[in-house]
Amino acid sequence: MPDSSASEAALQYLEHCYEIPKNLIFPLPDEDFIDEWERWLQGRFDFPGAITEILKTDKVSCWIEKTAAGRIPVAYVSERSSFERLYAIFTVKASAFNLPLSVNAFTVPVKLPEMSGHRVILLNKSGYSALSGNDAGIPEDDWVEKSAVIRLRHECCHYFTLRALGGMKNHILDEIVADCIGQLAALGSFSASLQRKFFGLSDDGQFIKDGGRLMFYVKKLPFEAVPIVCRHLNEALDALETYLDNNSEMRDIENEPDLVIKLASAGIRGIKNMEMTKAKCLLP
Repeated sequence: MPDSSASEAALQYLEHCYEIPKNLIFPLPDEDFIDEWERWLQGRFDFPGAITEILKTDKVSCWIEKTAAGRIPVAYVSERSSFERLYAIFTVKASAFNLPLSVNAFTVPVKLPEMSGHRVILLNKSGYSALSGNDAGIPEDDWVEKSAVIRLRHECCHYFTLRALGGMKNHILDEIVADCIGQLAALGSFSASLQRKFFGLSDDGQFIKDGGRLMFYVKKLPFEAVPIVCRHLNEALDALETYLDNNSEMRDIENEPDLVIKLASAGIRGIKNMEMTKAKCLLP
């Protein structure tokens, strides 16, 4: 592919961003299916037997999580095989054993006819992005706990963009925004270096390591376009770290909707060129 075509494909990919709807008021109303989950958790409603069989084991913890986009049910699984089986049942697949080991969370649109319209956050207990505590520079037990927080806030962020901004994509912008929120919730700060490890991006930001999670989000791009995307991404990660270091109020959980909207509407190139001055809140 000619260089100009590779650049065009990369820049087109990097154009992805979200428009901000007017008159957003948070939290958004709960979706209708939440009532069924509340009654199920109270033992007053039956889900399909295969679902209940797994959810009621000691391998799974269930609750309803409050988010700015409304409440959403969460299933936190402590065993990989149960996580894969539950995902397969929710999505009406024969199996889910081809999931990469770095994939341990979903905001699942349930496809079972008996649960039509439901969405569930499904989490597996393991180090985030298949990293060990040693990889992350954190003691292993502490890292697994922090990974659970990162995953939960990451998926809640996807749910937010879906309901508030009208979309949820397998795109590096969506992943940066969600991982940023996860890092802030679990670690209190955003680290560009740690994010490169999450993505499997090389330390210099020039290429994706073998098996790197980032490859999943750019797999439809021409091969020659990927290094261009990596360079823009690498600069955006450093810019985001600097921005959050300079705007401590945006690291506060109360300002999460503002930060998500700011980043999601900026896009990768917008984040890369983000002003480092004090942030102006977008919401009352």
